[in-house]
This record gives sequence, C-alpha cells and structure tokens, in this order.
Amino acid sequence: MDGEVAQLAALVISANHRLAHPKDPMRWFPTQRAFARCGSISFEIATRRRNEQKPALTTMAETAPAWLDQLTRSGTRRVYLGFTRQDEEVIPGETIPDRIAAGFAGGGSRWTMTTETDDGRALGWHGAWKVAYPNARDGRIWAVRYTATAAEPGEGASDIGSAAVELRHALADMSEFAWERAAKNANIRFTSALALLEGAPDPLPIDHPAGPADTLTEPARRLLHAAQRGWMFDNLELWGKLELDEAEWRDHARRSEALYDAVTGAIVAAANSAAAPR
Repeated sequence: MDGEVAQLAALVISANHRLAHPKDPMRWFPTQRAFARCGSISFEIATRRRNEQKPALTTMAETAPAWLDQLTRSGTRRVYLGFTRQDEEVIPGETIPDRIAAGFAGGGSRWTMTTETDDGRALGWHGAWKVAYPNARDGRIWAVRYTATAAEPGEGASDIGSAAVELRHALADMSEFAWERAAKNANIRFTSALALLEGAPDPLPIDHPAGPADTLTEPARRLLHAAQRGWMFDNLELWGKLELDEAEWRDHARRSEALYDAVTGAIVAAANSAAAPR
C-alpha cells in the first residue's frame, strides 16, 4: 500500500487508541513498515496572524509518540482519516486518474487527518514527504512533516459492513478479470485479499509485528488487511504483459476504478472505526 496512506492510517488508529487508553505505551512505531524509511517525522500547527501574509508555524511534536502525547493534553477527542479525489473531472489526455497517479510519490488522492474536540474545534493535518537523508545507511531517507490548519469536523465513522461488501465485490470482479486472462500473480493477490476479508488463513503469509491494526475489532482488522492487500495501484508489474483490445482496456479501467473506490473506502472505514462517537 502507498506509504503515505499507510502511515496516515497507522497514525489515526494509534491516536484513537491512545485517546481511549492513555496509559498504553504503544511502542510499535520503530517496527512498523509505514515508518521504516522515515528519518524524521514532525508535526506543526500553522496559524495566521494579523497583518501577516504567511502563517506562523509552531512545532507541536518531533516524533509520532510525542504527537500522541500532545493530543491527549490538548483536549482532542477523536481523529478521522479522510481523502479528497483529485480527478473529479477527468480530461482525456490531460488528467491522470487518482488510481494511476497513486503509484507515484505524492500522487493520487489528497489524504488528511482531522483531529477534533467535543466542542467542535478541528484541525486538518496534511503530510509532506521529502528525501532529506539520501545517504542514510539504514534506508531512512524520508523526512515527513505534518502541518495542521483550521478545518471543519470530519464526516465521522463509516459503516464497516457496507465497506466490506463493496470491497468483496470489487476484489471478486478484479479476480475474475485476472483469471480470464491468465494473470496468475495478480489473481493470487486478489484471492488472498478475499481470504483476509473472510478471516481465512493468509495464502501469502506476511510477518506482522504488533502494531496499530491489532487494536481494532476483528471485522475492522480484516477489512484493513484486505484493503492493503488489494492495493494494486503501485504494483502493476504483477499483471504481466496483458494483450487487451480497446474494449478490454475499458473494462479493466472500470473494474480498477471500482477497486480504487472500494479499497480507499475500506481503509477509511477501518481506520476510523475506533474513533470516539460524537
């Protein structure tokens, strides 16, 4: 799954868990893949002062654990994950669909975190990734900076069951397309995602160190893992060399678009499932 999305989902899940269980030390950040290539992660708040064009930036925290600590002190009640499509109006030859742009660094939909208090105050957090440590021996080349600005409250938690139904249909649709064209590696990914969604043993087992997903309910955890496995938008080589006519390409695009909608919706639903109710 896209590193930016994976990290945001991990932060949102971790934040809601910390707000509900403030004494849990949550020492999993160093072992999480979403943070494995980051040399630094900082959080700042932008505030616009009178007679100043540029907003002033105030550092809130210089590590993810410190950010969680600050949230508990600031009266934050819940944190939501959300995104905005960048391809609402697709112009052939000019606009790249989000599902394709998602395969490139910084591409795809615009993802955000929204922190919210019970009295309706909200901050929207946007991340910026920069290769700041290109020679890092441990591979931690990225510096990530999250900047918060005043925002509207989030839309709230989505229904896990509805998201699972949509994801199941989209995965089955893509699996059918891959099977009919002997795209074995792609089909294995889709069928393994379906297995994860149903709670069956993983056909492609991966070692999962303890992390944010373990704090979710079983249905939400299944949904998140299945969505992560179904994120094929940055791994197109698994399809091999497809020889498709124009109608088949259109069919592939239609199914891929449905999968993108289902996968992104599932990630949001799973990540937000533990947010405190309003």
